[in-house]
Amino acid sequence: MMDEKYNAETQKTATPPVPPAQNPAPNPPRKVRRVGTFTFGLLLVAAGVLLILRAAMPSLDLRFVVSLLPAALIALGIEVLVYAARPNVKLKYDVLSIFVCILILFGVGGSSVLLQLWNEYGPAAHAAEMRLGDELQSDVTATLRSVPALGDNIYDVSVVLDFNHGVTDPAAETVQPGDRAQLYVTVYQGRYNSALEFAAMARQVVDACRADGLPFNSYRFDTYTYDVPDDTVTYSLDLETEWQITAGAQELAENVYQSYWYDGNAFSGYEDMANYQQEMIRQDLIEDYQDKFGESPTEEWLDEQMDALGMATAESAAA
Repeated sequence: MMDEKYNAETQKTATPPVPPAQNPAPNPPRKVRRVGTFTFGLLLVAAGVLLILRAAMPSLDLRFVVSLLPAALIALGIEVLVYAARPNVKLKYDVLSIFVCILILFGVGGSSVLLQLWNEYGPAAHAAEMRLGDELQSDVTATLRSVPALGDNIYDVSVVLDFNHGVTDPAAETVQPGDRAQLYVTVYQGRYNSALEFAAMARQVVDACRADGLPFNSYRFDTYTYDVPDDTVTYSLDLETEWQITAGAQELAENVYQSYWYDGNAFSGYEDMANYQQEMIRQDLIEDYQDKFGESPTEEWLDEQMDALGMATAESAAA
C-alpha cells in the first residue's frame, strides 16, 4: 500500500520527458563555378573582332595582342574575386579554358607575324624583288656606262634587293625606306694602283648613282680576282652606313682592304706574301737537296742559299 502511494507521488513530481530534438534543416547545395570560362568566352569574342578587323584592313598589325596576356590575367582575377565573394559558390578552376586563352593570344598575335613573313618572303615579295632588281640593274648599268672613266674600268655590276616590308601588289611595288638595296661593283685588275685611286672610283660611283636618284643604301666594291698574276694587289671596299657613303675619297681610302697575291693565294699584307714566297722557295730547296743527296739539308746551308737568292729570312738577317 505504501509502495503504491510512493510511486504515485513520484510520478506526480517527476520531470516530464523531453521530446527528442529535431535535426536542423540541411544547408542548400553550393553552386560550382568554373573559373576561366567567362574569360575564355570574352577572349573568343575579342579575338573574333580583331580577326574581322584584320580581314578588312590587311595592314593591321596584331602582334600587340601577345603583349595583352597581363590583361587576360586581370580578367581571370576579377572572375575569381567575383565568385569568391559569394558564400554559396564553390570555385573550380577550368585549366583547359585558361590554357586555351593563352593559346588564342599567341595564335592571334602569331597570325600577324606569319602574315608579315608571307608578305615579305612569299611569292609576291619575291616577284616584286626580282622585277625591281632587274629595273635597278638596267638603270645603274646605263648610269655607269655614261661615265667614261667608270665604264671603261668596270668589269661587272649586280644588284641585291631585300624587302623589309609586306607586299600585296607586286606590279605596283616600289623600294621603301628600310629596304636593303645593295650595289656590287667589280673592276678590272690593274686599273687602280693605290687604295686612294680605288676609293676615288667608289666615290664617283656613289655620286653618279645618287645624282640619278637610284635608291642604293649599301655598296660593295672589289677587284676581279680570276687568274691573278703574282705580286698583284687587289682592293675591296664596303659602304654600309650613311656616314661611309657620304665620306670623301681620302677618308674612304683608309677603309680599303688590300689583298696581295702570289701563287693563286691572297694575303692580307705584303709581309705575309713575302714570308709565303720564302717558305715555298725553302721547301723547293729542301726537296732538291733530298733528291740529290738522300738527306735533309742543314739550316745553315738553307740560310746560305736563301741569302744567295736575295731572300734572307728574318732570323738570318738578324744574325
